[in-house]
Amino acid sequence: MGPGTARMNAVVVQQTAQGLCVYLEAVAAEQLAAGGIVVGYDGRHGSKEFAALTGAVFASRGHRVALFRRVVPTPFVAAGVAELGAAAGVMVTASHNPKEYNGYKVYWGNGCQIIPPHDAGIAAAIEANLDLWNLEPLLAGDGPYEDDVSTAGLLACPQLSDPWERVSAAYYARLEALGYLPAAEAAETAEAASRRGGASDSGGAGGLSRAAALGALGTPVYTPLHGVGAEPLLQAFRTFSLPEPYIVPSQRLPDPDFPTVVFPNPEEGAGTWAAAFAAASERGARLVLANDPDADRLAVAERSPSGQFRPFTGNEIGALLAHWVWTNFRKRHPEVAPSRCVMLASAVSSKLLGAMAEKEGFVFVETLTGFKWLGNTAMRLEREQGMTVLFAFEEAIGFMLGGMYKDKDGISAASVFAELAAHTYGSGRTLDELLRGLYDRYGFFDYRSGYFITDAAKSRAVFNDLRGGGGFEGRTAVYAKDVAGVGVTSVRDLGTGLDTAQPDGRAVLPWQSGDMMITYGLEGAATLTLRASGTEPKLKYYLEVKGSDAAAAAALADRLVGGLAEELVGLSRHGLKRPATPH
Repeated sequence: MGPGTARMNAVVVQQTAQGLCVYLEAVAAEQLAAGGIVVGYDGRHGSKEFAALTGAVFASRGHRVALFRRVVPTPFVAAGVAELGAAAGVMVTASHNPKEYNGYKVYWGNGCQIIPPHDAGIAAAIEANLDLWNLEPLLAGDGPYEDDVSTAGLLACPQLSDPWERVSAAYYARLEALGYLPAAEAAETAEAASRRGGASDSGGAGGLSRAAALGALGTPVYTPLHGVGAEPLLQAFRTFSLPEPYIVPSQRLPDPDFPTVVFPNPEEGAGTWAAAFAAASERGARLVLANDPDADRLAVAERSPSGQFRPFTGNEIGALLAHWVWTNFRKRHPEVAPSRCVMLASAVSSKLLGAMAEKEGFVFVETLTGFKWLGNTAMRLEREQGMTVLFAFEEAIGFMLGGMYKDKDGISAASVFAELAAHTYGSGRTLDELLRGLYDRYGFFDYRSGYFITDAAKSRAVFNDLRGGGGFEGRTAVYAKDVAGVGVTSVRDLGTGLDTAQPDGRAVLPWQSGDMMITYGLEGAATLTLRASGTEPKLKYYLEVKGSDAAAAAALADRLVGGLAEELVGLSRHGLKRPATPH
């Protein structure tokens, strides 16, 4: 945040809202007139003011504005768009970024994050509407517009409403349908049948006493990392009749300065987990859960009997959730053919879900990186093909349960995962043991990811070299023949549309000229993707090796990671840097 056109500030936010408003009036006038817009905000510096500015822009044109009057998780804005039939939604948040940041996330009227052509259309409308509109008397004074006095005109506006009650009721009603542990009465009946000689199936939620499962779970420890997740998560646990988690006191309330962590990102390692792990050790908790500050992502760790903590990666959490959802959905809905069910993952996430689909018979769909692609693809599969979307995930700890809304959601994922953990512990296993069982069934996947610090110009130079100086203006691209001595078997370049693994040599995934994302298929069932981040000064890599032998897969992964920095990326040649701490 700060002054200038490249920073988040009141002027830029108002200009952005003006462009969005004009664009919606042009291309979604009927839906805008009927459903208006939904606006939410988190607890960061400036979020409440930026939400008020957005609401005032739309109200000044006579449009309905459903403005949450309290901080909310990002998933509640996606839910609000869907439940209210809004033309769009805006969530003011910087998610898991440092305290100096804020951001502006836009949802289209289908409840999904915007994708082409709307992103470019909105950007053009912003540029065409930079002169600030007069928002008086909706907003008074020069700002910041964060109190009832400066926003009195907006709050009294007849077009304004607070959607909290309606949206939260609908959200938790949907969530309730995703509970799979049997109710106490049903569990007692199942347990009695089991004692009489009935079969017990440890794969799904049936056949296990609810009391045994919840007793084995105990009291989980949870941290919202100074974000907005605490109260919504407590309600989610109540919806599932789960034990109330112990919430880390020092991190429970929203605090825009994130005083106890350097980065409010549960992926950043031990420092971010420190307070939650200390609480879990003190209380003897087996399960530790964390949301990022806007509660759209979920991190999980398990305390072993020896007291060691085992954080799970996004891919591992995704595998566990997919197994849980699939097993229980099949038991509850045997009438739905597996071929009509679908799960999705981003292109840089683990391929274990694809292996699971191949063995179990459901459909696996891969998309570009990010939930804007996962959500829109899931929506299209439901509306156009009549598929049943059960689950979607990305390796960056983002999870979408099919019965909820079309975006990642750390609140619903946390409550469903807590049920999964309760069942696993009640069955006499740890989560780590369950995961290893999935590897035994579907194959072992050794996944590595990391990044190098860069800037846009350096990233473009790297990708120019990766293409051998070609790929555009009639110049033929030339790609590496091997990485660390491991032969390249295929190349997919989403900046040129090339995919040598396809019969016609063209990429199936959407691509755009100049995009910086290349995937190499390698000997030994390995896949390596290089991608320039669109939101951070990072060049990221994602590597996975599939094999039946964990040691061999790890050895090949080690070899490739050791060679990619200098040999493939040209770290020193291009002036990139490694992060200060391992990632």
